[in-house]
Amino acid sequence: MAEEIKTSAANGLKKSGRSMKDRAQDDQVMGTNNSSIVSKRSVEKLYYPDEPHFFRYFVKKFQRRAPLINRGYYLRMHVIDVAVRDFVQNNQGGRQKVVINLGCGYDVLPWQTWTRYPEDCKDVKFIDIDFPDLMLRKKKTVLATPQLLDPLTNVKTFDTPGTVILKSDNYAQIGCDLRQLDALCTALSDIVDISACSFLFVAEVSITYMETDAADALIQWASGLGRVEFCLLEQILPDGPKHPFAKTMLSHFDKLSTPLRSVHRYQTLEDQEERFTSRGWVSVEARNLWQAWGDSTFLSSVQRQKLDEVEPFDEWEEFALFASHYCIINARTTGKQGGDDAVMGKQAQHITAASPRVQWPNGEDIAHCIREVAFSYRANPGSKGQRRFGAAMQMQDRWGQPCLANVMGLGATSRLSTSHVYHWKKDPFDKHIVTPVMDGGPSSRMCHTITSLGATGELLVGGRTSPANALRDCWLFMKGENRWKRTHALPVPLYRHSVVRLGETSLALLIGGKTSSSTIFDGCLLFNPEKGWVNVDIRHFARGMRTDSVVYNPVFGATLVEDRDFTTDRTDAVRRLGYLAGGISSDGLVADQVLHWTLEMSYSQPELPYIRVQKIASNPDQGLILNRFGAVCISARSGASRQMLIGGIMRDHLLPHQLEVVDCNLQGAVIVAGRVPHQAPSVSLPLPRPLLVGHSVAQTEDDRVAILGGGATCFSMGTYWNRGAYTTNMDVSQPVTESVDYVQTVEIVPRIAKGESLGLDSEQDSRPRVTSIPRVALQSAEEFEGVLRRGDPVILRGLDLGPCVASWNLDYLVDKVGAGRQVVVHDSTTPNMDFNSKNFGYVTKTFAEFANEARQGSRLYMRALSTEDPSALPADLATDFPSLSGDFVLPQQLSFVKENTFSSVLRISGPVNMWLHYDVMANGYCQIQGSKRLILFPPPDVEYLSFAPGASSSSIDVFSKLDSPALSRTHPFEAILSPGDVLFIPPLWLHTATPTSDISVAVNIFFRDLESGYSAGRDVYGNRDLAAYEKGRQDINKLVSNFHKLPAQAREFYLVRLADELRQKIHS
Repeated sequence: MAEEIKTSAANGLKKSGRSMKDRAQDDQVMGTNNSSIVSKRSVEKLYYPDEPHFFRYFVKKFQRRAPLINRGYYLRMHVIDVAVRDFVQNNQGGRQKVVINLGCGYDVLPWQTWTRYPEDCKDVKFIDIDFPDLMLRKKKTVLATPQLLDPLTNVKTFDTPGTVILKSDNYAQIGCDLRQLDALCTALSDIVDISACSFLFVAEVSITYMETDAADALIQWASGLGRVEFCLLEQILPDGPKHPFAKTMLSHFDKLSTPLRSVHRYQTLEDQEERFTSRGWVSVEARNLWQAWGDSTFLSSVQRQKLDEVEPFDEWEEFALFASHYCIINARTTGKQGGDDAVMGKQAQHITAASPRVQWPNGEDIAHCIREVAFSYRANPGSKGQRRFGAAMQMQDRWGQPCLANVMGLGATSRLSTSHVYHWKKDPFDKHIVTPVMDGGPSSRMCHTITSLGATGELLVGGRTSPANALRDCWLFMKGENRWKRTHALPVPLYRHSVVRLGETSLALLIGGKTSSSTIFDGCLLFNPEKGWVNVDIRHFARGMRTDSVVYNPVFGATLVEDRDFTTDRTDAVRRLGYLAGGISSDGLVADQVLHWTLEMSYSQPELPYIRVQKIASNPDQGLILNRFGAVCISARSGASRQMLIGGIMRDHLLPHQLEVVDCNLQGAVIVAGRVPHQAPSVSLPLPRPLLVGHSVAQTEDDRVAILGGGATCFSMGTYWNRGAYTTNMDVSQPVTESVDYVQTVEIVPRIAKGESLGLDSEQDSRPRVTSIPRVALQSAEEFEGVLRRGDPVILRGLDLGPCVASWNLDYLVDKVGAGRQVVVHDSTTPNMDFNSKNFGYVTKTFAEFANEARQGSRLYMRALSTEDPSALPADLATDFPSLSGDFVLPQQLSFVKENTFSSVLRISGPVNMWLHYDVMANGYCQIQGSKRLILFPPPDVEYLSFAPGASSSSIDVFSKLDSPALSRTHPFEAILSPGDVLFIPPLWLHTATPTSDISVAVNIFFRDLESGYSAGRDVYGNRDLAAYEKGRQDINKLVSNFHKLPAQAREFYLVRLADELRQKIHS
């Protein structure tokens, strides 16, 4: 039990004489704690599931915060944790270690530290300090909560207002106004012997609410206590108070009557460093949180990647804006090592990760090279034009005049299914320049791309609904007809990818992007409007020579641009050149890679294009400028080769105003920085500064450039919208172009009709186009994991499967298995087995009989079963055929398969076809002897292939129908397997097989590629549908039963509507 000691109020904190207004503001400051701990509680529950949770005792009801706020608070909490961890683990020369949390609120730093570092905290005392009223409430909660009280020993409490309100061996509470330094010092002396202690002061967004002089006095007072460290986390203004994020942040706190004070005097990291060095601190490390995010001192690459497993996250621009406006200062009164020989008074150590002070190759500072890019601006009416992460395109009005559209994206509350239409001011227009509703278009989305392919149309590719739900459908907008037309779908769903048109052709190059919230697409694709998407082989080069070293690291959100001056088609091939820069890689950092790429596609083998990538020479400063995420880069359509890089975020720093628009020639590595000016040349009013993230850029044929939409959610402080359209010329030296006016919002009604989940808008009277499955050679297990992530079938060649490939003829198998071994085989009456009609029987034969009959041409097929319990256990080659298991080896490249194997099945067949079916698990089909032809279909084709509800097999004879219109809506892929080939069949890909030799011998390895979601219970063949589907079928039956009492016509009417709604949900 805690011992209560009554004290006189006279010994407590005296009234400071502050006015009623000041006291009211103090109450407002204390109120900021309420919002903060709700956010920290959200982080605690989601990011630390395996630790005891302590914020729960101060937060009555859990509220899950948005991913942006969760990740921001996680980073705040983590950098503080690192500072405390380092302090308690360092040798302090026998001194008592004391951690003091200034303006602690209901923070639970002591309990978290005791949990995480118990051995290091044995002699550490924690002291929480905040306003008396708040600390009395915190004390009450601690005393009433065993989980908080139990770690404390020898507890003494004080029930009347005073500075020290709780003391124990390892924890104390002080209720004190931090402006009253004398009272604070007295209270501290009552708890510890100051001269015998080493202190760590933590101030997490607390002293910034104090008058700046009082906060500075506190910092200076702390430096006089001897051996002291100070960890300060608070806001900064790296690009001044007029930056849109800073403006929103300052306004937010002003509205709460809790204005940020220190931030106006100490706007930058350099200012914060000088603040401490001028007040007695010898060693100062100053970083912003965006730098801390990428600093291994705080987070390793593995730690950053693991965060993507917590919850889907795609708010990278907003996260960078937030983190760039917060600093973490680690100051010491001794040298960094903390030795007594490095005491105060010695020369200060400065380790400040300051904002970029970029110099050009000639040594001239960037400040002298800034060019005010001429922009015109036109405000949108009201909230019109407000959208982020859309994509811009050109279209025509009904008079044939050009206009612009910003298509879909994110609005104020949700994703948009509309386009905002803009008209050039000089051109005549009427109220409705295009139809107000467009039927039969794509569903709402964001983070998609639109690329002009000239007369072919505007190509819309992919996008996403949520970060965990990428889309793969693609569309062409036909400008002459002002309508959408469906085109070839992506082989994998993608968002945040990069696409560029190749010259004046109808081809487009795609690289990077995300297939899910945690998976980056590591491939490259070429779009051909006739043939669809073709895989492009990426080849790495260094100094003109091919290399095994990695040159291109897969990224998403990169800038991709073609160099039109260096487009040199050869007589036998298409050859295009360009540049790729930045993007975010798998470690969660903006990649440091400025690459030159060369695409080559032979006319004789258009299905086998390849791209060479190599780094281009650039100094680190230029790399810092060019490597961005979420920027838009465009090339001039005429005149000298030049590129314009607009907006985005950069690594470590906030993108400064003077680098927001960059005019450059990447081939010559010439860069001229620019910015949107504060005032338009022809207007006396100030030009609103745009927030160039989430923006769309449209470029016309005559190189006019328009910036549409854009803005950001500024953490928990509100949303900033760009409220108008900005226009300029590609040649920034030219006079300002005319502006564009918002004129109309067009609704796009998605067409999700049956039979169009993957098909094209074309006549369905032709036979399907069969695509050859690519053959690849794996060098490592990591490359196979890349194959898994892409989710496309591939033939793996050149793998070492062991001696089985050479030895497993029928005579050898009979000898090893045993002639008298009994096996169950399929005995078919026709060349095409049909699982649904059961035109075959299950017959038991000796292995020798089976081999002899198969050799003579009998329609027999053996799919090995478990010898131990065939009705309950999956097949296992090592267990079922131990005499053969040593001959078959999975090479190290397939280590993932080996580690996640569900079953390994020996298959031997004569001249008989396997029926069309799908497997829920991924599998590798290893061809050992003979040859086989397989036809595969992507999962969306299931609706065209006569699969009954709940059935995994179809009766369609694919091989007889490939040359007819019967399968015209399908997208077949073909594999011809020879001995030693391994076909990777992704989950749910429908497939059928026919031998192309008299006898085929194979080993089929089924393996789990999902962490969860498989159906519970027995699954011998590994093809039980996923649990979600099985439950969904039950739910459908319940739903339909709700309509049984309605008249037939009404029942059909509403069920059809529900079916349409369900189909739309697939694409939303």
